[in-house]
Order: sequence, then C-alpha cells, then structure tokens
Amino acid sequence: MRQRPANSNLSPQQSRRLDCFLASTGFGCNPSLGRSAREAEFARLDRLPDGALAAMGLSRRNLAAHVYRDLFHIGAK
Repeated sequence: MRQRPANSNLSPQQSRRLDCFLASTGFGCNPSLGRSAREAEFARLDRLPDGALAAMGLSRRNLAAHVYRDLFHIGAK
C-alpha cells in the first residue's frame, strides 16, 4: 500500500481514487512533478457540493481527470 505524506491534502479515500485514476490512465507515466498542487486542487474540488460541481460541468467521478486534464485527455472537459 502506498504511504501518503503526513502533509497530504487528501483523505485516504481521496488518495485511493486519485491513485486508481493514475494507475489506470497514466500507466508508464510518473506525474509526480506538481502532484502536491494537483492533490490540493482535487481535495478542494472534492469538498464542493454536487450542485457546485455540476454548475462547473464536473462530477465527483471525473475530478481526477479534470485535475490531470493537461496530461491525460481521457474523460476530461
């Protein structure tokens, strides 16, 4: 199991969701550069209510794709 840094912005559940996205989408890629900023953005968006996400054209399911949309163009708007 991957260990999260003590200063991670993510809960264990958020970390698993992000790791699953990266493992399935970014296989062979190491997007560690800037990961803490992306984790902070993922956590910020994940705290928003579903209605706010919908107003932005997002769903909780595609937050990881949205945060990494510049690297992986799968499922991102």
